[in-house]
Amino acid sequence: MELNVGLELTARQRRLAAVAALLGNALEWYDFAVYGFVASALGRAFFPAELPALQTMASFGVFAVGYLMRPLGSLVLGPLGDLLGRRLMLSLSIVIMGLSSLLIGLLPTHQQIGATAGLLLVLLRMVQGFSVGGEFTGSITYATEAAATGHAGLVSSLATAGGLLGFSLGSLTAALIGWAIGDTAMASWGWRLPFLLGAAVAGLGLWMRRSMPETLPVDEGAPPIHSLGDLGGAMGWRLQQVAQQWRLVLQVMGVVSFANVLFYVCFVFLVDHAGQQAGSPAGANSVSTVVQTLGLPLVVMGGQLADRFGLIRVNRWGNGLLLLVMPLALLIGQGGSLANLAVAQGLMLLPLMATMGAQGVLGVALVPMHQRCAVFSIAYSLAMALFAGTAPLMASWLLVEQHWSWGTPLYCLLYGAMALWAVQASRSRLTPMP
Repeated sequence: MELNVGLELTARQRRLAAVAALLGNALEWYDFAVYGFVASALGRAFFPAELPALQTMASFGVFAVGYLMRPLGSLVLGPLGDLLGRRLMLSLSIVIMGLSSLLIGLLPTHQQIGATAGLLLVLLRMVQGFSVGGEFTGSITYATEAAATGHAGLVSSLATAGGLLGFSLGSLTAALIGWAIGDTAMASWGWRLPFLLGAAVAGLGLWMRRSMPETLPVDEGAPPIHSLGDLGGAMGWRLQQVAQQWRLVLQVMGVVSFANVLFYVCFVFLVDHAGQQAGSPAGANSVSTVVQTLGLPLVVMGGQLADRFGLIRVNRWGNGLLLLVMPLALLIGQGGSLANLAVAQGLMLLPLMATMGAQGVLGVALVPMHQRCAVFSIAYSLAMALFAGTAPLMASWLLVEQHWSWGTPLYCLLYGAMALWAVQASRSRLTPMP
């Protein structure tokens, strides 16, 4: 599948596109991911309960709600990216994210306004999820289309690395604030600081995206757009095209689900689990920050391997290795100590990060250019909403409530089988990479 037909960019524009996709994605994903790293504090502030485990599950439930909104965001932002351009859509998404993070940071707690506090937190988390519905896939699509010939995997992996960098920044920020003010202050008011900081850096992301070159050529077959009514009609027309591609949507979901489910189990659930079991949330965040940072070069390596050895082969290798190491890693991580957490994340690091670096460009390459933001965004968002975003909640229920240590590994195994099928089925849709 041709990725950048007719696109002519200078070397400087290509570099700018890669940097803007990486850093802009990092800033937006910092805002979205930081919630998971202060989940326990948010549970106590907004969902009072007699049992701490129920508070955690309630907080992770709101974490999952953000992912459940991603498909709705993709239904709006994805077609916008195909009709009005990648740059406008990415700029809009970061504005929405920044404003919702600001409001979460200023939100009164349950003690101050009662149950309304929890409801408002859910609503703002839904707005964040709406924003991310077009952000991650839009950034990967944009970076891949702007890449020079033979470097689509590398540049796409930089955008993916930007999202993971945002996770690392969220973890690092939560850890540093926790160490500086202590767990008591963090639970009382310190959880607000990462959100307020995220609102500030969202402005930096918007400034960067104003100078991004556009990668979407004019679609002569698209309906003309002269008003909001025309735009609504054009978006409906684009969504009808997506509906006709439902088999492709399912295939892209299969490609991306396994690695992302494992990522959220390892770097969200196990981090919170270890923090509670070891009595040191800041220590667990510190361990996760170090491991994620070490994994960033491996994401880029995955993209480079895809350029060199091919998308199918590298994605098949990555998912196969994940299936081999996943059961042992999760069983170790569920032990609950900081050492258990470090070993579990270390075992998963190479295959997980390399696969995440290679899968994005495969998702882009499978979809025709003028349907790319919509199809890729909707497929990815559905996978995150149904599978990855709910993985911490499912893992918490299986381990904490059901006391079933093999529950989470077996649950993840289902997604591994789906990923191998989807990658193998992709062979028939791909032509040589540009």
